[in-house]
This record gives sequence, C-alpha cells and structure tokens, in this order.
Amino acid sequence: MRGGMGGSSAGFASLIVLSGAALAADLPGNWALEVTQDTRTYETFAVLAQGSTQTIADEYASKQVRPQLEFRCVPGSGVSITVRLDWRRFISSFNTEVGFKVDDKELMLVNWGVDRSNRITMPRGESDTRELIEYLSGGERLQVEVIPYSESLITIEYDIAGIDAGLAALEGKCAN
Repeated sequence: MRGGMGGSSAGFASLIVLSGAALAADLPGNWALEVTQDTRTYETFAVLAQGSTQTIADEYASKQVRPQLEFRCVPGSGVSITVRLDWRRFISSFNTEVGFKVDDKELMLVNWGVDRSNRITMPRGESDTRELIEYLSGGERLQVEVIPYSESLITIEYDIAGIDAGLAALEGKCAN
C-alpha cells in the first residue's frame, strides 16, 4: 500500500541544501564529497555520494531518474557512517529486500527499512552498515537490485572504483 507510513512523496532529499562545494576532483572515481544541511533540523552532515551509471523509470513510467548511493556522517561526532539508497522513485512503504553484487563476489541480500518518503532504503543498524562497507571494499562495479511494491525487479549499477579512498575522506570530515 503506497503512502502507508504517512510520509510526503517529496521525500527527505528535497529538504537538503548544499552548503559546501563538491570535492569530486580530490577523489578517485565518480564520487562526490559534500557538506550539507537538513533545512528542517539544521543538522550538518558530510555525504559521499554517487549516482547510478544508468537511469530507471519512476513509479509512473513518466520520467527517468538516477538513484543515488550515499554514505553519511556528522562532522565532529566521531566516525559513525550510515548508508542509504535514494531511489528517487517510490519503492515501498515497508521493509524491502535489496541485493548487492560487487564484481565477482556472491550476491549479498539484505532486508532494509524504508524512510517516510517511501523512496529511500537504508539498513536498520550500524552493524549492517559496517557489513555492507566491508563487502564493497576494494570493489570496482556494484550491481543493486530491488523489487518495488507490486512491480518487477529493478537493477542498477554503480562504478564504485575508489570507494575506500572516498570513505577515508568522508571519515576525515567527521572524525574531528
């Protein structure tokens, strides 16, 4: 059932204002590192992000969207990284199974929560985030799959070359 968790369809992504310049030139691969602020809570956080290599149709098949993989932490709070996938389209209003496949590694299936916008999936605990980061470490190509509520399988890919250096730069932003 769409909208079952009572969130707005605009989603959390529309509430973020960029407050720093991207540091993509300083990072290997296609990663961007920015400091952003949530305009609702005024919380500042650092985000290492990358859009998928291809687009997918939104839930109405009226436009193409590019899902974004994000790693986040709060500057000055130590290094507690969270991960999330902003699908930029409706996925589900309840927990959803997401599959990750890095290079030639075995498929990793996880059961992730869905935020109030019903567009963003994320692990429910810190240990799940650490497990995913370990799985992605040293990878070059990432394939992600999800089955949106009442729809067919969606598969997207990311060029995650340089992920270890990107995560180290993100940790540097938040460790102080």
